[in-house]
Amino acid sequence: EFFLKVQETKPWSYLNLFTRIVGGNQVKQGSHPWQVSLKRRQKHFCGGTIVSAQWVVTAAHCVLDRYECDISGYLDVTAGEHDLRIRENSEQILPVKYVIKHPNFDPRRPMNYDIALLKLDGAFNFSSSVLPACLPDPGEKFEAGYICTACGWGRLNENGVLPQVLYEVNLPILNRKECSRALSTLNKPIQSDTIMCAGFPDGGKDACQGDSGGPLLCRRKHGAWTLAGVISWGMGCARGWASNDRKNHYNRGSPGIFTDLSAVLSWIQENMSAGIKSPQNRSLYWCGWGFLLQFCKWELICCSRLCVWTVFVPEGNYILLRFSHFDIEPETFCDYDSLSVYSKDNRLVGKFCGGDLPLPILIGSSSVRLKFVSDNKDYGTGFSMTYKAITPDILPDSGCESLAVLFEEGVLQSMHYPEHYSNMAGCQWIICAPESHVIKLTYQSFEVEESEDCSYDAVTVYEDVGKEEEIAKSCGFDLPAPVLSSSAVMLVVFHSDETETFGGFRATISFVHVTVFDGLNCSISILRL
Repeated sequence: EFFLKVQETKPWSYLNLFTRIVGGNQVKQGSHPWQVSLKRRQKHFCGGTIVSAQWVVTAAHCVLDRYECDISGYLDVTAGEHDLRIRENSEQILPVKYVIKHPNFDPRRPMNYDIALLKLDGAFNFSSSVLPACLPDPGEKFEAGYICTACGWGRLNENGVLPQVLYEVNLPILNRKECSRALSTLNKPIQSDTIMCAGFPDGGKDACQGDSGGPLLCRRKHGAWTLAGVISWGMGCARGWASNDRKNHYNRGSPGIFTDLSAVLSWIQENMSAGIKSPQNRSLYWCGWGFLLQFCKWELICCSRLCVWTVFVPEGNYILLRFSHFDIEPETFCDYDSLSVYSKDNRLVGKFCGGDLPLPILIGSSSVRLKFVSDNKDYGTGFSMTYKAITPDILPDSGCESLAVLFEEGVLQSMHYPEHYSNMAGCQWIICAPESHVIKLTYQSFEVEESEDCSYDAVTVYEDVGKEEEIAKSCGFDLPAPVLSSSAVMLVVFHSDETETFGGFRATISFVHVTVFDGLNCSISILRL
C-alpha cells in the first residue's frame, strides 16, 4: 500500500507528502497580508490564510488529533510575519481558541477534505500588513491555465533548507482530466471531489515541506486576491510527472495538490456564521486590497451598541459591498437597530434593517463608512458582508448585478453591452452630483424592445430614488433626447421582460453647474428598491 511503504522508510514521513516553495521568489514584505504562520512552541510548522478578523483557514492534516488534546499553549497564529528570525513591528500573534476540521476528513486517507478552520482567541486588527483574502463566490471556478500563486516558508527544494523569509511561486491550474491522469500514475491512484491540481508537467516549481495549510491565491480581474485552494500534498517537491510511467513508484512526481475551496465553501461559511448568536457577537467580514478601521463601544447608560467601520481602497477604485447574512430588528424607518452606509462627503447612501438581504451596493468612491447601532431591546442575529475594490473600467454590468451609487461623470450601459441584454433584467443606477449641479444623461446608442407604452422593455429616469417623479421613459430604436435632472440626484432604471432582447443602450453622465440651486442632495434614507 502506498502509505505503508512510505511510513516504513521513515516514521511519520508520509507527512512530507502533505507538509509540502520550489522555483519561486522571495516576496516583498507585506505583499501577502493574509498569510499567517502556525507555530507550535514558537516554531513554524504550517501556513494558513486569514479570511476574517477571527478565522483562519488551514489544512486539516496540520491539526491532527494527537495535537488537539491541549490547544491552549500549543497553537498560535502569527499574522504580519515576513522573516521568521525576528519579531517585526507588523506582527500580531493570537492563540487558537478551537479547531474545526471538516467532518469528512480521515487521517488514514488524508487526501480528501483536507481543510480546517481555526477560531482565534481574539481578533486581528486589520492594517496594510494584516488583511483577509477573499473567499470565492458560490460556484466560482478558476479555469485551467489560470496562473495562481502559492505562498509559504516551506523548503526551497525537496529535502532542502528551510528559508527564513516568505516565498511565493506562480503555478497554472490544471483541468480535472489532466489532474486525474497525473494522479492515476501514482502507486495508489487517488480520486477526490475536493482536490485541485496546479503545476508544470516537467516540474521545477511547486510547494514543499513547511508550506502546508497555506494559500493558493488567484487574482480576479478587478484585482482582489481570492483563496482558491489550500496547500495540501504532493509526491515529492517540484518533481515532474510527464514521464511517470518510465520511473519506479518512489521516484514519480505529481502536480501540487490543493483543497479546492469552492468544493467546501458552504461548510466554511456555515461554521463561520454559526458564531453570530447575540448582539455582542455581530460580525463583519471583508476582503480585498483595501483596509478597514474599526471603532466600537458600548453605551453603558442605555446598554446600546455603536460600531463604526471605515473602509479604504486604493484611490481611483470603487467599492462593492455584498451582504451574505442580514437579520436586524425590523422597523418601518429603521429607528431602533440599523446599519447605515455613508459615502463620499459623508453622504448617506442607505439605512438598512429587517430580515431581507439588501442588494449588493457598488459605491463610486474609494472610501465608505458603515455605522451599526442597536438599542437594549429586541435584536436579530446580525449581519455579515464583504467588500471588494473594483476598478471603474471593469464595470460592464454595474447596476445590474448590484445597485450602483455613482458620484462621478462617466458611462452607463445595459448588461452585456454591446451584446444582447438578458431577459428579466432589473438594473438601477443612482447618480449623485456635486452641490450646485444637476445631471445630464446623454444616450450614445439605443436598441430596446419597442412597445406603444414601453411596457415590455424600457429605460426609465426618475427625479428621486423613491420612483415618485418620472422624468422620461424610453424604448425602441430611435436615440432618445438627453435627459436633464432638476436636482443633484437621478435614478436610472432598466428592465426587460421574458421575451425579446436587443443590443441595449450606452449613455454618458455629465454634471452641469447651476447658479440657483434648491434641489435635493444625494441622501437616501432607506433603500427599498
